[in-house]
Amino acid sequence: MERVLDDKDLLHELAMNYKFHDRSTAPDSFITQFNKLAKDAYWNRMQDELSLKPPSYNMVIQLIRDIKQSFKSLLRGKNDRALYTVTLLLDEKQLMRDSAQVRNATVLNEFRLIITNLMGMVCCPARDEEIMKLKKETEPIAQLRGIMEVLEKMKYEMANYLLASTRPTIMHYSINYEREKFSEMRATFGRKKFPNTMAWLKRTLSSINRTHSGVVLIQIEKRYPLPELLEIDAGRLVRLKEQMFRLCACAASMQITFKSVPSMVTHPRRQHLAAQLTIASTNFPVKYNQSEMLKNICSCVLASITEHSQESNGPLITENKKISLHAQIVSINCRTSAYSSVRVQLMAYLKNLLLIANRQHVSFPVEFQDYREQTIELARQFIILVTFNFSVYGSFYLKAVNEG
Repeated sequence: MERVLDDKDLLHELAMNYKFHDRSTAPDSFITQFNKLAKDAYWNRMQDELSLKPPSYNMVIQLIRDIKQSFKSLLRGKNDRALYTVTLLLDEKQLMRDSAQVRNATVLNEFRLIITNLMGMVCCPARDEEIMKLKKETEPIAQLRGIMEVLEKMKYEMANYLLASTRPTIMHYSINYEREKFSEMRATFGRKKFPNTMAWLKRTLSSINRTHSGVVLIQIEKRYPLPELLEIDAGRLVRLKEQMFRLCACAASMQITFKSVPSMVTHPRRQHLAAQLTIASTNFPVKYNQSEMLKNICSCVLASITEHSQESNGPLITENKKISLHAQIVSINCRTSAYSSVRVQLMAYLKNLLLIANRQHVSFPVEFQDYREQTIELARQFIILVTFNFSVYGSFYLKAVNEG
């Protein structure tokens, strides 16, 4: 925790990203592949030691010590009774004093049994099945390797639990830390250090109620330089805008479809089409640009309404109607009326979430009912960003508003 509190960027990320969690690297990454090769070499070497005549147990003894340390890191301050049991049963002094005893295969099996039983005591229920498999494993190397893999998972789970339980504290500390640093910067440079921020405030405040200056955080236009006080969240803002475009493009495409094919509004196919559009837009902008994404969306829409028309009592859908649909959907990035309409509704929803004290009273935009979960997630991320930024810089914004 001390290391986290000393790392400004990590501290900010933990405060802003409620989904942040410690995790292993991607399975296809170079680091993962390298680690696998290193672990394979380690376990192969241990297997070679145990295959000697007589067997060598040096690596096994060290491994038992490492396992004991893993238990200590998992249990210290959380389960003192279990920690005492670990200390008693995996007596390090006895291992060092009487290592010859451990060189006996029977005693080694007893240690393996002790370890798996201890894991059964301290693991969460989700790991019960893995523990049972470990207990049934008779091959020593396979069992020891399995033990280490499960312990590694437990460490990740414990780290993520600590992150979740301390996040409010981290948020409070991060706000105070950044507020203090900003005060020091203002004392040194005044407003001269933030010309883009001042220009941004002047551009947007004229159209916004002065008592709700936090709403200015919505008004960030691409053609102007990013305000200095938002630079730390530049990447997060870009991702939010990308998510917003995907959502609006999907919602607008659904509205265009409903207008052209009214029977789709209440048809069971509606839910399937909405899911298809989500999939079609998922990889924007990583794998394809806006135009390519919209073509993918259009293909899904045309395929869906074609299948709908082929059903018994299905609607008549002419080629001209398909051509019109195609033209409207692929031009969404040119700010068509359908896109503009749903975007206005989404922006109004975000503003109301900021301005209305009881957010349960904020009406959800019906245009996004097919994407309710994604829209609420977008709003949650946005509110965290705005709330944090205003908590740090709010007094500065308010002073700028009052001095207009």
